[in-house]
Amino acid sequence: MRILYCNKYNFAFSGTEVYLFELMDLMRAHGHEAALFSMADPRGEATKYDQHFVPAIDFKGARPGPLSGARQAAHALYSRQARQKLRDMIQAFRPDVAHLRNIYHHLSPSILWELKAQGVPVVYHLNDFKLLCPSYNMVAQGRACERCHGGKFWHVVTEGCYSGPPGAALVLAAEAYLHKWLRTYETCVDRFLVPSRFVKTKLVENGWDAGKIDVLPHFQTLPAQTLADPSQDAPILYFGRLSAEKGLTDLLRAQTTNLEARTGSVAALHDWHMARAQLERAAGRLTKDSEIVLGGRP
Repeated sequence: MRILYCNKYNFAFSGTEVYLFELMDLMRAHGHEAALFSMADPRGEATKYDQHFVPAIDFKGARPGPLSGARQAAHALYSRQARQKLRDMIQAFRPDVAHLRNIYHHLSPSILWELKAQGVPVVYHLNDFKLLCPSYNMVAQGRACERCHGGKFWHVVTEGCYSGPPGAALVLAAEAYLHKWLRTYETCVDRFLVPSRFVKTKLVENGWDAGKIDVLPHFQTLPAQTLADPSQDAPILYFGRLSAEKGLTDLLRAQTTNLEARTGSVAALHDWHMARAQLERAAGRLTKDSEIVLGGRP
């Protein structure tokens, strides 16, 4: 089988891409052909299909001028360029099925319509709550939030749950409303894959067809050798993005509770997306006898 994977990043930007590349390797190991359609970025491994990639676009860089900003917003909502690039990619690769993951903004949901037009079946693999929450994670002001339930996407603007500028929140809401009105996902996606029953339940509660949703937990490549159980005073390493939804303050609270049984442990927090000062304040409040090491890029 020839499988076309669509994801906006062609390099290991986050765990989403790490999983994607491991999945592509797994499919190749089982005799399938796999190709990637993505945004062009020199950090990605070169492929023979790179000429069909969408030119790089940075939504989080320096704030663009009014005209450039309008072009970026239009691209995020519906990109004719991405559709054309994908059309060329389909002609070159001739896929039997497309497997989509993180396509928002840089590729845009417009590519779903091109896959539909070309008769390519689509499996959409969800790794967030974007279809229910324009800001991805159903969290507002540090608390679980379901105010967008039933397609009330204006709350992404009124609740202040998106950390970017207000104009960007408006674009997120517009994107959600546009593709709800077009019925893009309902029309163009044949199967949805979700990583847990919880995600499926939330989709169904919001009116999505349970019959088109399959639960597929993420796989993980385990080491060939089993490691020995750590000692009670072994340090603890969190390796990942420093963002609020990862529950790092919960980790620190658990560390505090654990100090009743042992002291001197280390929680090493890697990466840079959450403000270091916020974590340092939390660490100072919650831990006294353990050492907290904040690593990663500035």
